[in-house]
Amino acid sequence: MILELLTNFINSVLPFLVILTILVFVHELGHYTLARMNNVKVEVFSIGFGKELFGFNDKSGTRWKFSLIPLGGYVKMHGDADEASTKSEDTSKVVKELSFHNKSIGQRSAILFAGPLANYLFSFLLLLIMNFIYGTPSVKPIISEIIPNLSASKSGMEVGDIILSVNNEEILKFSDLSKKIGKYNNQEVVITVNRNNKILDFNLIVENSVIGIKGDERDLTTLGLLESINHSLGQIYYFTVATLKGIFEIFKGERSSDELGGPIRIAELSSDFWDKGMQSTLWFMVIISLNLGLINLFPIPLLDGGHLLFNLIEYVKGSPIDQKALEILQSFGFFALISLMLFATYNDISRFFN
Repeated sequence: MILELLTNFINSVLPFLVILTILVFVHELGHYTLARMNNVKVEVFSIGFGKELFGFNDKSGTRWKFSLIPLGGYVKMHGDADEASTKSEDTSKVVKELSFHNKSIGQRSAILFAGPLANYLFSFLLLLIMNFIYGTPSVKPIISEIIPNLSASKSGMEVGDIILSVNNEEILKFSDLSKKIGKYNNQEVVITVNRNNKILDFNLIVENSVIGIKGDERDLTTLGLLESINHSLGQIYYFTVATLKGIFEIFKGERSSDELGGPIRIAELSSDFWDKGMQSTLWFMVIISLNLGLINLFPIPLLDGGHLLFNLIEYVKGSPIDQKALEILQSFGFFALISLMLFATYNDISRFFN
């Protein structure tokens, strides 16, 4: 019984904790690095919240520690009253030169922005490694399905045909074909295929940017270093836009809020990707790291984006936000985040029982 519980823990919870710990460390390391670069003393670097489990002090006086609740982390800088970077009201022991709150708006904003930026840089590095070493997934230009009554079926093309070119323009993967077909919309094209080692040409009309074929045989396309850099940046842009679009569609009611997942869902996915091997795990880490960086930039009090918004307001009005108003806004942010987490966890539990 005990062995079974231990095995289940290792198979499900441990991958989640390992992945989350790495990504939280990367995020907080971004804050820590920029704080030190701006001569801000970092008093605590914590993975997790609550009671300390173990840790050590470095030469600069920073306490590095692991805490009881492993669902996040924080850096506590000199002059902070708490983990949320609230300014301490007791200034008697604060050394202004080392305090986060006595730095310029630009310096504070750079320190805040460094956390999400670190997550994006980490994702870029992982993508670069995967694209350069493993290659990028692509669909071979082999026809797996022909849709009836469209151009391809009328021309005589068949399942299994390997597409070589469109109007003598070489096709290496299925996405190349899609681009070429779109280029010749509502025009006649000549598609050259290899069928059982016989080269055949088919004349057909592109109608509404489609010819009526599908491909599903996947392959890995190797990329050079510059291609890997360019492709990795494109993937980050795509993932970011897709995430923002999905969130807005949920708020507009165009997508179900049931799609929101909490820690249980993330733990489940962590285990699934972990079981599939290193490459799948790295892909999952890329997505979660990007989400962590992006969500932290949302202008919600208690998040980095909320603090950045407060800095912007301070810059515009020429003075910090009133402490009372700040406390109210942070209480609202805390309530919003807790509500969102509870709702996501409710979705997780409902999904489990269904």
